[in-house]
Amino acid sequence: MKRTYLILLMLLIGACGQSAEREYELAPNKPEPLSAITDELTPSASYQEAYAAAVVAIDAAASKGHAWSTSDSLLKQAQTAAVDGNEERAIQLADQARVQGELAAQQADTEVAAWQEKVL
Repeated sequence: MKRTYLILLMLLIGACGQSAEREYELAPNKPEPLSAITDELTPSASYQEAYAAAVVAIDAAASKGHAWSTSDSLLKQAQTAAVDGNEERAIQLADQARVQGELAAQQADTEVAAWQEKVL
């Protein structure tokens, strides 16, 4: 009896031990990997363009309830760099804020898909 119990327990534990990466690979309707956005990052042509794109991305994430707290801080740092005349640094920071906004929106989509798959 103990042997049967232990075998069943081992099977149960083994079945529950599937990695998150494996679950992601098997998931239907999975969103693209988060790295897809950062791999394609090209610097914006101007600070104004970078800032506007960051605001749009952060607002999109916020509309999904997933704006990251660090995005606003990056935008403020970008504004400060622009005021100080360091446009290159301002573009970098605004682009980082944009990427965070895009990743936050993608995280929201991933969580919705996971919720629908696992719970509903």
